[in-house]
Amino acid sequence: MTALLALALSACVSQRSSTIVPALSGPGTSAAVEDVVRAALRADAAGDPSADTLYTPGALVVANARVRVRTPRLAGVGYGGRITVASASATMEGRFAWVLLDYRWVNVQANNTATGRATVVCQLVEGRWRIVHMHSSQPLPWES
Repeated sequence: MTALLALALSACVSQRSSTIVPALSGPGTSAAVEDVVRAALRADAAGDPSADTLYTPGALVVANARVRVRTPRLAGVGYGGRITVASASATMEGRFAWVLLDYRWVNVQANNTATGRATVVCQLVEGRWRIVHMHSSQPLPWES
């Protein structure tokens, strides 16, 4: 009876501890996730095809209600220019993380700017964070 009680308690403890661990070590930190997302945004604004390596095959990217398959992927972003992240916050749950961010794109040469908000879902794949879904949109005119 004592052994059965000990086994039951250890099962509860191990199950509970696996769900409250906030992050893995190394690449499993929220800073690592944010770094991947920021790198994807910078590459996107530059029209750099290396941005594709930051996404999983078949990742779904939606900007202003339209699916995007190549750069520029973010709502309001055109070719060239530069993206600045105004705010970002990552939440982690095991092998998945999601980042909420506000960004601003500026292309001085074209005299063009845009702001946007994005939700990015990432997955830890073979020790590297990769983007599996990104949805971005621009504020409506009356929200600016």
